[in-house]
Amino acid sequence: MVHAVGVWRLDQELSFGFLVPPAAAGVVWLRRRQLRSALGQGSRLGLVVLAGGLLLFLVGLRSGVHAVAGASFVPAALGAAAYLSGLSAARLLAAPVALVGAAFSLYRGLLAPVGFALQDLTARGSAGLAAAWGVPVRRSGVDLFVGEAHFVVAQSCSGMDSLLALLCLGCLVVALASAAWPRRLLLLALVIPVVLIANVLRVAVVLVLSLPLGTAAGEGLPHEALSAAVFVSASLVLWLACVVLRCQPRFDATPSFSS
Repeated sequence: MVHAVGVWRLDQELSFGFLVPPAAAGVVWLRRRQLRSALGQGSRLGLVVLAGGLLLFLVGLRSGVHAVAGASFVPAALGAAAYLSGLSAARLLAAPVALVGAAFSLYRGLLAPVGFALQDLTARGSAGLAAAWGVPVRRSGVDLFVGEAHFVVAQSCSGMDSLLALLCLGCLVVALASAAWPRRLLLLALVIPVVLIANVLRVAVVLVLSLPLGTAAGEGLPHEALSAAVFVSASLVLWLACVVLRCQPRFDATPSFSS
């Protein structure tokens, strides 16, 4: 856990990890009534799972692979819940425990290849869109030129922050929804294209604004305002998809595992 906190603190893209434990605790609290009614006789199967989780933790600790040690939280926590309170209670805790386990497993550099790919896609897409709008854009890798203005689609401009935040939010929605799993997974899958399209639009707008504003279009207040607009717009589109797919969170329902 100490290593995970260090990763969240040092890597901006993974700083959302600080929000995961309280969000998972919120899911548990919202399901407190279901948990009370699900409490029952413990299962010996939980003891086996707990032992496996502790063994996985020791392997990660001895090998120095902190991601493995972090992932051991899932079988350890669910195994303990099943052994003490029964399989039904463990099933109710599965989603929030999995979210926390995923956050504990993060490590620096984990998403670097994805970030580079997003940078390239954003640069290509925004240059093409701005050109279609009549803006003379020259592109060299992730460097974009409009007249004398030079912009770099850096890793912080790749949309990774929004992608991870909305994926985390999507996981919470999926955990609380009572819809069939294919609809829940489709909702999660939509996060990537929605964030990518919104980010391409953001950079394309910066390129258009660079004609009257120059490089100031990508700095300060305009940059921050466009970044906020991207996140809000992507969130609204995903909520609309959530409504269309009938995946709205339900706080009074037991999780559905139907297909």
